Amino acid sequence: MASFLVLAPRHENGQPHEEKTVFIRDGFTFLAFILPFVWLLFYRLWFEAALVFLAAAVISAAGSYSGHDGVAAMVGLLLSLLVGLEANNWRAAALKRRGYEETGVVDAENAGDAETIWFHGSRPDRSVTAPAPALSALRPAASPVAPRPALGGMLGLVSHRGES
Repeated sequence: MASFLVLAPRHENGQPHEEKTVFIRDGFTFLAFILPFVWLLFYRLWFEAALVFLAAAVISAAGSYSGHDGVAAMVGLLLSLLVGLEANNWRAAALKRRGYEETGVVDAENAGDAETIWFHGSRPDRSVTAPAPALSALRPAASPVAPRPALGGMLGLVSHRGES
C-alpha cells in the first residue's frame, strides 16, 4: 500500500477547495527516472527542469572532455535516480508555493482508491480527535499523551508521516 499526500487550495472562507484537490504518491516515480526532463516539464517544474538539464549537460561535457564517458553515463544515471526519488516531493513543494496546503495523508493502493477514501471515508478534519471517555478513564493521570507530529517539514527521501 502506498501513501498519498493530499494537497488542496483554500477558499476565501478557509475551507479546502475540493474540486482542485491533488493526490501525490509518496515514493519513487519510474517515469521521472526514465524521462526526468520531460516529466519535470509536464508538471511545470521549470526551475527543477532547468537545473536537471544544466546538470546533465555539464556531466556530458565533462565526460566527453576528459574521455571518461562511462563515468559520465553512471553519474547521469545517478542524476536520473535522484529525480525519480525526489520528483513527487518537488511537485508537492511547487504546489505549496502556488498556494496549496497539505491537508492529510491517505494510504491506498492507487490514486483512485485514495480519492475514494478521502472524499467518502473519514478524514482528519471530519473525525473526532478527542479520546472516548471510557478510554481516557483507563489512562493514568500522571502520564500525558504525546502529541502527534505535524505533517511535512521533512527533507527528501523520507515519508510525509515522519517515518524514516
